Amino acid sequence: NPRRSAATTASLLVGVTLATAVLTGMASARGALDDELKVQYPVDVALTGSSALPDDALDRVDRLDGVDRASLVPGVRAELPGAGVVPVLVPGGAARELTRDPSTVEAPRRTLFIPGAVATTMADGVPERLRLTRDGRSVEVATRVVGSEWGSAVVAGPGVVEALGGGATPQAVWVRADDDADRVRLAGEVGAVARELDLGVSSTLDSRASIEKQLDVLTWAVLGLLGISVAIALVGIANTVGLSVLERGREHALLRALGLTRGELRRMLAAEGLLLALVAAVLGTVVGVAFGWVGTVSVVTAAVQDVPLVTPWGELAAVVGIAALAGLLACVVPAHRAAKVAPAEGLVLD
Repeated sequence: NPRRSAATTASLLVGVTLATAVLTGMASARGALDDELKVQYPVDVALTGSSALPDDALDRVDRLDGVDRASLVPGVRAELPGAGVVPVLVPGGAARELTRDPSTVEAPRRTLFIPGAVATTMADGVPERLRLTRDGRSVEVATRVVGSEWGSAVVAGPGVVEALGGGATPQAVWVRADDDADRVRLAGEVGAVARELDLGVSSTLDSRASIEKQLDVLTWAVLGLLGISVAIALVGIANTVGLSVLERGREHALLRALGLTRGELRRMLAAEGLLLALVAAVLGTVVGVAFGWVGTVSVVTAAVQDVPLVTPWGELAAVVGIAALAGLLACVVPAHRAAKVAPAEGLVLD
């Protein structure tokens, strides 16, 4: 019955298309968001003090569970107009390597990167150029307000600290967390160490974890609702195969009389259900990827520039595999029922 089979396949196709579109769209959105998070939160945890850091600060932080790497960041303390005395950091190679995006802490020559945490404390705003002073020395630098966070410090490009007299000493500890670390626990342990050493701490772990959790909840909620529609479509496949068994009882009995075994009959009906499910899954995946890309370009690019179009091949393969397996399972009862009918009994069916 081509019409009935087409209707059944179309219902599964719609469910697979929506699921694939959501997976593709969320993968692309997550990729774009990850790039934005790397820029906004390049340093997982930053510890700074009002004076020189204690000698054991790095060792105590580096020993904590969940810390991948930690590095001292050299710099000097200088007067920033409108913000008072702040650490002026010049991250070295080790400090830059542990950041999520090294370009966020690589300031041009005689340029100052001012994060939002410091910019908001400047009552008169941030001018395009300002003068840093330290122990009677001063240097005029260009300024750039950045969306990155690394605590209450500024990052200077080459030539700034040298013009202020040099003599850079450790002013901060930057921490890179393990990807599988318990971020809430790690933030608490770093905070405890910071309190003992009288250091200020800026952690982006909670913010990153919260954003990623929201994306995960949204994805699973949508996929859960779509899974219900797919389950309904699979019930349709079982009904289609079941009706096929009832309508072709004499045909099956004739095949059995000509030598078709029970197992071969079950495999034949399973192949029909598998074909319905695979056609719907493959077509739905192709159409869903296209819809996912169009939706990403239409929606996500309005908020984030340069959105990469990500195709989650592993998840799409899982959708096709699950649909195929479900199609096979939907044929178990109808095929078992057809195989139970004896050839002689089936030949007299109307």
